[in-house]
Amino acid sequence: MLRAFRFIIDLFTQRHGVVAFAFFLALGLLMRQAPNSVRQSVVSSALGSVFYPAQLAVSSVNAYRSLADENAQLKSENARLRQETYHAREGLQELARLHTLVRFDDKWDFPIVTSRVVGHNPGRFLTTLVVNRGSKHGVKENMPVFSMNGLVGKITKASITHSRVQLLVDPNLKLSVMERRTRVVGFLESMDGHVLTAMVPAHAGVSVGDTLVTSGLGGIFPKGIPVGTVKQVRKSDLDVMRQMDVEPFQEFSTLEEVFVMEKDPDWEIKELLDEEP
Repeated sequence: MLRAFRFIIDLFTQRHGVVAFAFFLALGLLMRQAPNSVRQSVVSSALGSVFYPAQLAVSSVNAYRSLADENAQLKSENARLRQETYHAREGLQELARLHTLVRFDDKWDFPIVTSRVVGHNPGRFLTTLVVNRGSKHGVKENMPVFSMNGLVGKITKASITHSRVQLLVDPNLKLSVMERRTRVVGFLESMDGHVLTAMVPAHAGVSVGDTLVTSGLGGIFPKGIPVGTVKQVRKSDLDVMRQMDVEPFQEFSTLEEVFVMEKDPDWEIKELLDEEP
């Protein structure tokens, strides 16, 4: 049928008018004598040949729309699965936090307040955090603050709903520490708000890789909270002491949640230590 259609077009384009007229006259007579079924078949075939390109275009558009809809559904499903994976990961982290709380509760027998970090001090070095728990939640000044990894610092101010945390790297914070293996006691501080250093007696035998924990001396921090690892040991200005660079167990810039230990300071110990002999 397509060839016949092209033949008809050629008749007109090549200006064979008489031949074309005779052809259509004969075709008309034949169609008039032909049964209705034959005439309908011829007309349907002719129309199909004419409209086939349009039908093909419509079919292609519908196929494209179907693929686009399927692609959108796949993207939506992928987003849903990613969200479920995120919630599952958050659930595992929540279980780890609960396990940490149980471990700390069993060891020191102090109530724990879970808080979220909502702010920190501006500046080159991070020395202060703000958490979303305050006095109405039981938080008070000088309460110890820690994370799942180790000691973070202490509360320096508590409003009704928020509190300020002084980090270990704050130059104004000095901490009594103990090396876990040798049991020697020293003190920890940061001179520049960035690097932690500790001083211990030279005869103690502390070496690189040893672990420092809170000593329990001073009345604020209980004994045994992990603080950090000794990264370098060198001589100090005093021959009887050794100076150590300490890497804290907790990276303060990544903190999202911290735990406040509801332990009131033992000021009697501090007063006795401050008294002159």
